[in-house]
Amino acid sequence: MAKYIVKVEPRPTDRVYIKFPGKIEQLIKDDTTIELNGEPQEITIRRVSTSFRRLTTWRCRYVTVTSLDSEEKEFYFPVFRNISSAGCTIKENSAKLPQNDFSEERKESLMKNLKFQDTIDRHGKGSAAISYNGSSDKGTNDNIPDSLTNVSCRRRANVPESDDHQQMLSESIGKKEASSKPNSIFYSFLLGIISIFPEQLHFTYKPGIPGFVKGGNLFDLPKELWFDTLKLVTLILNAVKISAQTIFRRFWNFCHKWEKIDDIRKVFWFTSKKAAYVSQNWKDDAFFGNLFLNGCNPMMIKMYTEDQQKIPMETLQKLYPDIRENIQNGSIYVVDYEILHGLLKGWDQNSPQYLSAPIVLLQQTGDELKPIAIQLTQKHGPDNPVFSPQDKPEAWLLAKIWVRNSDFIVHELVFHLLRTHLMGEIFFIASNCMAGNHPLARILCATGRYTLPINITARNTLINKGGFFMEYTALGKDAQWVIIERATQDITYESLCLPDNLKHRGVENLKNFHYRDDGMDIWDAIYEFVHEVVYAYYKSDDAIFQDKELQDMVNSIYLYGFLQKQDCPSVLNTREEAIKYITMIMFTCSAQHAAVNNGQFDIYAWMPNGPTTMRKPVPTVKEVTEKDIMDTLPNIDTTLEAMKVTRFLSQVSKDFVALGDYPEEVASERSMREPIIKDGKQHHNLTAVNGTVPPYHQSIFKPYTPA
Repeated sequence: MAKYIVKVEPRPTDRVYIKFPGKIEQLIKDDTTIELNGEPQEITIRRVSTSFRRLTTWRCRYVTVTSLDSEEKEFYFPVFRNISSAGCTIKENSAKLPQNDFSEERKESLMKNLKFQDTIDRHGKGSAAISYNGSSDKGTNDNIPDSLTNVSCRRRANVPESDDHQQMLSESIGKKEASSKPNSIFYSFLLGIISIFPEQLHFTYKPGIPGFVKGGNLFDLPKELWFDTLKLVTLILNAVKISAQTIFRRFWNFCHKWEKIDDIRKVFWFTSKKAAYVSQNWKDDAFFGNLFLNGCNPMMIKMYTEDQQKIPMETLQKLYPDIRENIQNGSIYVVDYEILHGLLKGWDQNSPQYLSAPIVLLQQTGDELKPIAIQLTQKHGPDNPVFSPQDKPEAWLLAKIWVRNSDFIVHELVFHLLRTHLMGEIFFIASNCMAGNHPLARILCATGRYTLPINITARNTLINKGGFFMEYTALGKDAQWVIIERATQDITYESLCLPDNLKHRGVENLKNFHYRDDGMDIWDAIYEFVHEVVYAYYKSDDAIFQDKELQDMVNSIYLYGFLQKQDCPSVLNTREEAIKYITMIMFTCSAQHAAVNNGQFDIYAWMPNGPTTMRKPVPTVKEVTEKDIMDTLPNIDTTLEAMKVTRFLSQVSKDFVALGDYPEEVASERSMREPIIKDGKQHHNLTAVNGTVPPYHQSIFKPYTPA
């Protein structure tokens, strides 16, 4: 017989009885000591009141049963309901590692996740139809956790199998049930409104792009992955509001033609204070440089070294005699859009559209970062001059506009779509390799919420045939996919880890780099939180290695996201490796996405600061007029579509969930609760990044919201 202490939260005001299997019902007071054979797996709790107090209610949050041995093991029963005299039965639901849990509940959770991965199906390695004997119609299938198949992978020879765990999984496979179907006509109608796409996804999957779900319509997803009603109604109302604003702008500018840059203000309505600030300061060189630090795309700037030079040193020295010395002392930085080189260009209403792959050099002087040279193509030549602030103002301005056009495309397709949305989709699907009561599954529970329906919508409306990038940018047929494929080759595990990313780019000493400073604060807060959770549940590094569900998640990301690159992990060996890996997932899907998403409208609403296409080729001479600029910038229709899309994409959801906010059923468990509120520090750090700008930033233009 083992002794346990039973605690009820909150303290009961009436008599509360709890019955354990095989034991008689017992009255529970403040801290009641009981004796049990074995570990408690479920309780039946009821309340006994006087006749008068039966009219009142008592809501029990949870019950804990803690052993009195040296380990003080705690068993957690989440109640979270009103308790009556009839009583209710609650199963033990503390987070457990798979090597320590072979319960029926875990079987059901893993079976549900298996059914989920079977239902969605996706492109990439292992996308053949699943066969439940571990084979597939078209060969190996890694789309499900490899603990549920006979598929071998790099780590399986080293990870011991548990006979009990394998038997549990085998039994769960035989309990497959039909997928749930929509049961709300109103909800289905709302979903159908936003499911009216131009066309189904026209794309033949190619190796080299992260594997995404094959479904081309929201109805292809299981019901539990749809937008909930509040989110759906919010999306529709926002779409209606933004469309009405666009119609009004279009009507007011009917038959108008822009002759000068100030004419663009005729559509510059219904904007924001930050967008207005952009429209007033966009020509300023210091503002232009600040966008590479604190704009929508702070991910490309890096320190410039002589071995990277594509702009001839002789040309630079004519402009700046001390340029070599400045390069050596680390004050010169570069942004290179080589990824856009050689792409097929598009057409708009029988008119060709143009694209460039510029190179920008910037210099840190005091507290400011300013551009000093722009070359608009990758190769220097007589028809490709190097522009500088010493040129005619119109020529220098047009060169900067070309850079902003390139930055828009790379930002949206690479650092927004690919590195947060598509990788977030990989993370979300892979997290389903873990059962619902896995401790790491619990802290990842809000990560990737709505990822699949959002991504399906984006693939159909933005990058599909007839979508925004085909119709309103300079990209030709399938050029957007070429960019994504090229960018995927550059994705490494370290590039998704903020400290390593910043170090690799050599930007640790840049001044006023608030994305870096805010981002590292958030990264460190997440890291500390995950560290506490991991060390609470994993008592050794070997426990990480033995956790098959965690290893299956990592292997799934390795196969579908990192595409089996040698420098990306396919297995985690230590607790520190696991902490960094989980931090990377949480940071990417929260703070990083917010940084590249939330400021889009503020930055791009003023069209010259982020044109989506260019109607004239790059200038080959420096004799530029304002008319040349206006002939190059997009027309009114393209501008209005860009404003509509960026406004819609940058809307923050009303059901936004901040980092550190977890369902009470999760947060009340001791091993989860203590890391969240330890010293009041971690919880504050994780929840303080919900969009509040620190006081020292109030006077600084910073369009992104850090979470």
